[in-house]
Amino acid sequence: MKALKACLAILAVGTLLVGCSADWEEEVRFKVTRITPERQVTPGHTSPPRAVMELDQDDPGALVKLDTASAELDQFPEGIKAGDVVICKVRQVEKNNLDGLEPESEVGPCRLA
Repeated sequence: MKALKACLAILAVGTLLVGCSADWEEEVRFKVTRITPERQVTPGHTSPPRAVMELDQDDPGALVKLDTASAELDQFPEGIKAGDVVICKVRQVEKNNLDGLEPESEVGPCRLA
């Protein structure tokens, strides 16, 4: 009987944890505000050039507000520059909303609007 109760408890906790995840994905319109150059993050490690953007549409209702975003330049068409308006695929995943961490966001690929 104890084994049955333990199995039911484990099943209930597993079901609860699966229910705590969330996933959001949409195409979002941004305006490129600047291009950041490659920079050294720590000795021996660099961050690639990125396009920094601001939202250029109404709030899309993402899991986390998207006032600004950034993505590596390989996610954009060649020749992207500040002032360009782009449409980017944005995906946000909340694996466990009980851990207190914000959802993970992925931005890209992007295309000119």
